[in-house]
Amino acid sequence: MKRALVIAAFATAAWLLAGVAIDRLVPIDRARFEVPEAPRVVTDRQGAVIQVVRGGGVDQRWVELGAVSPNLVSALIAAEDQRFFAHRGVDLRATARAAWDTLAPWRRRTGASTLTQQVIKLTHGRPHGLWSKPVEVLRALALERSASKDEILVQYVNRVPFGHNVVGVARACEVYLGRSPGAVTVAEAALLAGLPQSPSRLDPAVHLRRAVARRDSVLRRMREAGFIDDRALAEALAEAPRWATAVHPRGAERYVEALLRASPPAEGRAWRGSISEELQREAVSLMAGTVARWRPRGATNGAAIVLSNRTGEVLTYVGAADPSGPGGALDLLRAARQPGSTLKPFVYTLLFERGATPATVMADVHVAMRGARGETAEARDYDGQERGPVAARDALASSLNLAALDAATRVGASAIVGLLRALGVEVPGEARRYGPGVVLGGLDVAPLALAQAYLTLARQGSRVPLSWTVRSDDAPGRPVMDASAAAMTWEVLSDEDARARGFGRSLRELAPQAPFALKSGTSSRWRDAWCAVADRRFTVLVWLGDPAGAPMSGVSGFEAAAPTAVRLLSLARETLPRWRPWDPPAAPTNAGDVATAPTPLDARYSAWIERARPAHLAVSDAAAVTAVRMLDPLPGRTLLLPRAAGAIPLRATRCGTAEVQRFVVDGVALDGPSWSAPEGAHSIRACCDARCSAPVAVTVERR
Repeated sequence: MKRALVIAAFATAAWLLAGVAIDRLVPIDRARFEVPEAPRVVTDRQGAVIQVVRGGGVDQRWVELGAVSPNLVSALIAAEDQRFFAHRGVDLRATARAAWDTLAPWRRRTGASTLTQQVIKLTHGRPHGLWSKPVEVLRALALERSASKDEILVQYVNRVPFGHNVVGVARACEVYLGRSPGAVTVAEAALLAGLPQSPSRLDPAVHLRRAVARRDSVLRRMREAGFIDDRALAEALAEAPRWATAVHPRGAERYVEALLRASPPAEGRAWRGSISEELQREAVSLMAGTVARWRPRGATNGAAIVLSNRTGEVLTYVGAADPSGPGGALDLLRAARQPGSTLKPFVYTLLFERGATPATVMADVHVAMRGARGETAEARDYDGQERGPVAARDALASSLNLAALDAATRVGASAIVGLLRALGVEVPGEARRYGPGVVLGGLDVAPLALAQAYLTLARQGSRVPLSWTVRSDDAPGRPVMDASAAAMTWEVLSDEDARARGFGRSLRELAPQAPFALKSGTSSRWRDAWCAVADRRFTVLVWLGDPAGAPMSGVSGFEAAAPTAVRLLSLARETLPRWRPWDPPAAPTNAGDVATAPTPLDARYSAWIERARPAHLAVSDAAAVTAVRMLDPLPGRTLLLPRAAGAIPLRATRCGTAEVQRFVVDGVALDGPSWSAPEGAHSIRACCDARCSAPVAVTVERR
């Protein structure tokens, strides 16, 4: 008996000394267990809670253990640590089983972390290295010595993650089930308790079958642990899963991140967000369906935004149509992409500002473009054709590339870059880096910036900052475009007949309530499909593509993005029927269309006439006899060439059959139509025997 007492005394002393050693070797930071500061609540414009935000952007609300349903507590224990009340921080039996399962390759691996160990990981993290697990174990033992089981459970139920930045059972119940944490059923509790194992892989909104299988496994564990009887098990297994995704609209996470960037958190602060939860939900569903439809042809994700023209409020923000797909964890509205033809309206606005009208004749003929390395390329319209003289109305409505290059050449790259920067588009480097080709998508643009640019166009050149919270008044604008010129561009983009002439249909049947302006875009090699749509109340922008930049299989902006953008505009009209429109100060000018181009045409059309041979058009005799004109390079250009670049090809209007074409640079005739250009300023002339063009001044820089 004495020996037993001595052994017990030594064991007690050893335990006490071990406890002291543990406390000193691996101390626990008590501050990490404190209840977080009061959360900030983000609601939609109608007051529905979107997120309850704490530090780090997590959606979390702290509750006491008494406010949590016993069903949910039992489900969490059954799923994660059935022997929670029997061990002192470490489950030796489970550890031994896990070790055996690891050593035996034919057995399925199982975990051994207790709830206490998980609380340590959630509060202290897990250090990297060989000692990470021993340190975690020692801290778990120390926590069990200083806290009761209920206190440990409080920490766990409030810190366990459930995916989509949702942390803790309180918000998980509210977000996913639409219930308070004290009112969940046994089946609902098991469904939630299964999520922490792998929140993304078991997300019922994406992988319902996996989630239900995990739920059923948790229910059987609850029966094994004695938390429920056979009848409760059978009823729970038969219960259809209920998942209230409408309470937490998918896709709003990126919106909340943007809101917090614009308005940094303040303790106790609540935000009344600008988005409409109903419209957000409809937009997410619409975009998900669109991506699913075009996925076989290479569209792996998409993004969309709806803005208020009057206030600049963000009414819908879909940062990624498929959160589980490629790029789904990113905010694709902020990812710069090639814009295709979507910049053309802003170039035409500059042209209209300089006195042109929708009836102005544009030259839709092949021209040479030169890149920053000196290489040349032939631009083409989407159908490979060239139309010669065409009215600006039809050129813009049909998105003709060659006519847009003519417009860009007339206004100049510097003016285009200046306007894009005024609209909020990031344009790196000096303006002289960009030639007329910028109008065809030679500059990457983020969808969010492009949407704001179209919002400015819809407001006739009056730019307003985007608002991520509800505005009670109209946003004061800052003019960055001429109002009358912007009104002309708007009128052309709203011309349904011109749109149908270019694309075969106007899409009005998808939003029959009122007319709308529309501009689609497709980037090179079909990498991006765009569409911007606007009426006087809303501006909508949609992007489809592959976030990694892989080309799609012939997916154009008008074919894929435009129908979705128009439907989204219609949804905005239906969801917010009383939304007050923005009233334009300037009435759009309708200069009418021209039935035929004026004849005779000047010499710049001569090569086109020779190729196309239109029966009703011809170059005038005077132009054919006297006109010689340089086609490439054009006057005033700065050619940025690498040091090792070869000769630059020169192009001019063709001579007659009995004449000889030659080029003269700085008074010296070249042997052929190529030029090894030295640095500096130069003057170039094209000559047909004795007739020469006007001198073209260019500057060459080599880098």
